[in-house]
Amino acid sequence: MSGFTFHVRVPAEYVIENVFDADHFAPVHGLDRRPRLRVRPTEGGALCVEGDLDMVRPNRWQAGEPGGDPATARFRALVFSPNLVATELGPPDEPNVVITAATPAAEGACVVRVTIAVPARRARGPATVREVASLVSGSRTAFEQDSVIWEHLDTSVVPRYTEGDELVRAYRAYCDRFGGAR
Repeated sequence: MSGFTFHVRVPAEYVIENVFDADHFAPVHGLDRRPRLRVRPTEGGALCVEGDLDMVRPNRWQAGEPGGDPATARFRALVFSPNLVATELGPPDEPNVVITAATPAAEGACVVRVTIAVPARRARGPATVREVASLVSGSRTAFEQDSVIWEHLDTSVVPRYTEGDELVRAYRAYCDRFGGAR
C-alpha cells in the first residue's frame, strides 16, 4: 500500500545509501548503539545488508514487548539499484517491508516514494490498521530525520572513507556497475 512521497535536495543514490551507513542509526534515529550489519551480494544480483537494530521503543515488528525496554529488530535491506531498496523489519517468516524508490529530479534532487508491504497471512492474524499506520508513521519519522542530514549534505566533496565505512564503500562499488550513479 502507498505510504508517502516527498522531495529532497540530494541525489537519489544517497537516499538508498542510507541503509548501509551504520554510523548514522544511533545519532540520527536514536538507536542505543551502532548496529551490527553485514553486506553481501545475492544470487539474483541485488546487494543485501542485514543485521540487528537495538531500539528503545519496540513496535510490533520488533522482538520483545512494547513498554520502553530495549528491543532488537531484525533488519534486512535488498538494494536492486542506486534507486530502489526493499527493507524488511521483523521476523524472516513474517517481515514487514518498506520499499523505497528514489527517482532523480532536477539539479541533484530526487523524489522519494515509500510503499509498505505487510504479510497477508501471519500466525497472529492479519495486520491491523493500527499496525500498518504505525509502520507508515515510523517510516515517515525516520525519513524526516534523515532529510535534515540530506538537505545539508555537500555532495561535491570527495568522500574520505574511514574504517567504519566498509558497507558504504561496498554500496558505492555496487552503484558503479550502473554507470551513472555517483
